[in-house]
Amino acid sequence: MPHINELPTLNRAVEQTDQLIVEAAEGTRRINATAFKGTDGENGTNGATGATGPQGETGPQGEPGGGGEGGSTRVTTGFVTGVINQFATGTGVFALPKSSEILNVVLSGFARLRLYDTATARDADLGRSVYQTPIAGKGLILDINSTVVLSQNLDPHAQASNADNPPATAIYYALENHGATGALSISFTYLTKEI
Repeated sequence: MPHINELPTLNRAVEQTDQLIVEAAEGTRRINATAFKGTDGENGTNGATGATGPQGETGPQGEPGGGGEGGSTRVTTGFVTGVINQFATGTGVFALPKSSEILNVVLSGFARLRLYDTATARDADLGRSVYQTPIAGKGLILDINSTVVLSQNLDPHAQASNADNPPATAIYYALENHGATGALSISFTYLTKEI
């Protein structure tokens, strides 16, 4: 019997019906072809990429962003008082946005001008001397005593807000006339913060 290494090789794929017969002193052995391990085959080619899945649902809307810095244009407005005697104080109200930033004040004559967020705050502060420090948080927006210069650039700017409930487009004033008896005109340059 030929040695196993001397057996002819098959020039075809091994089939399940093929058998290997091995004879030895102990007897004959038959081994089914399915017990043989063939050589490793070549790797197959990669399969095609699958189709793209559907788009997911839209996520929830984010929180609103904060307000941007004011992009307001400078505006000039003003008012004219009634006749005020020399060294007397006249009071009133004039139109200004609910919140604004006052940049400049121009008076037609020498005077002390005070602005307030409510009529109540103005009336409570009427007796305060120019030499007394105002109480913080009591509604005073601006206190200028113009005895030499009639046009004043404010630095820092005056932040003016109406504190009525509901807020109104109004600012309350007290004006002490340091010149001759008569009416005075006051103009403001401001930026709008709240309409």
